[in-house]
Amino acid sequence: MNNPEGSLTSLGAAGLRAAHQLLDGEPKLFSDPVILQLLDPGHIQEIKARASQFQHPETLRLRSRIALRSRYAEDQLLLAYDRGVRQYLLLGAGLDTFAWRQPEGLDGLKIFEADHHATQEQKRQRLSWAGLSIPANCQLVAINFETETLEEALRKSSFDFHAPCFISWLGVTVYLSKDAVDAVFRFVSTLPKGSELVFTFAQERLGGAMHYTAARAAAAGEPWVTYFRPEDLSRRLYELGFSSVHFLEPEEAWKKYYSNRHDGLTGPSLASIVSAIV
Repeated sequence: MNNPEGSLTSLGAAGLRAAHQLLDGEPKLFSDPVILQLLDPGHIQEIKARASQFQHPETLRLRSRIALRSRYAEDQLLLAYDRGVRQYLLLGAGLDTFAWRQPEGLDGLKIFEADHHATQEQKRQRLSWAGLSIPANCQLVAINFETETLEEALRKSSFDFHAPCFISWLGVTVYLSKDAVDAVFRFVSTLPKGSELVFTFAQERLGGAMHYTAARAAAAGEPWVTYFRPEDLSRRLYELGFSSVHFLEPEEAWKKYYSNRHDGLTGPSLASIVSAIV
């Protein structure tokens, strides 16, 4: 991420989450009203004015993928909380808003957002514009995944290395080298039993929506550089000691999240979301 003003692809993902709130039917695949407060009013008006363009098949599929990955990660977080996990680490958090819409009942949850310092400054500025402060149970941790380890960055926070953690890593691995991605896998594998990592990846065989997304990212100066085959990912995670590796397959996603939708949102055609439990 070389943009000194913060990640443009993070802002793009936030815009698509906002479009989902404004344009798609109820119930929302992923409810995120706070994102509407973090975008410029002009951005919101542009989404409304260009509503018909947001129904373009590729844009619709991309919007659906953005909503799905956040919904799935937060569903898994709630399951992890039920089994006693009280730390939530968001890697490459961007303009994620979970800390500002925490559901009731998650007592004792500590949230850590790890991201590039420029993107965090972008977020702090937008929070200030919206009149929102950082919640007491949330810490922002600056990191450059290519030049420092996740452990080094977290040592600067109150992160408890002896307690299990739920980690979401959405829309990030494609921008990092395979060595940097593997370093995160290796770190997570050392966390206490019951820790869980939910992350997205791009398959080497790109579908239409993914190819469209990759082209847009490259145009924004943030090209995709890392792809995986599911079998290689699964093998590597088990080699590192993960006890369970689950890919959200298209059939499961369709059945769980899309079977009763009538707004044009469609499920994925390829697996791109993984849950790996230590």
